Amino acid sequence: MALQAAMAPKPDTSDLLTDAQIAGAASAGEDGGGGGGVCDMARTIQRALRRDPMVQSAVFDAHRAGKAVMVWNGDWVRSGDQDGKGLAAVREAIMWEIGFAPESCRRQQVRGMVMFMLNDGITRLVLGSGQWRWSDLLTPSAVVQDR
Repeated sequence: MALQAAMAPKPDTSDLLTDAQIAGAASAGEDGGGGGGVCDMARTIQRALRRDPMVQSAVFDAHRAGKAVMVWNGDWVRSGDQDGKGLAAVREAIMWEIGFAPESCRRQQVRGMVMFMLNDGITRLVLGSGQWRWSDLLTPSAVVQDR
């Protein structure tokens, strides 16, 4: 009886985006990214992600440093072999910022994807699809739809 070599499972990269996929994404602080005015949620979230060492560690530990990673597209996205969805530390940091933002800020409508640049200048975290509100990220499995 011959033993078959166990093949290592191919890593799950379904959360990684190409430059072409994020070409139209708004960057934190740009118009369209849910920013501007009194409630610049994108800029607020980007600052929180950049200053949180647990976020940096989670991205590195998931082997996502230097890549564009979709973390929420109507539901939190599982990254590689992580146990939870949305890179838990990233998801938590985003939810805290949104949860404690004024109601009017949480209700802001956003269209398409919003991209956040981390401290290394190359790792990008991406949220969104279609038309959505920041508060949608607080609801499990929020369905993004045209509103």
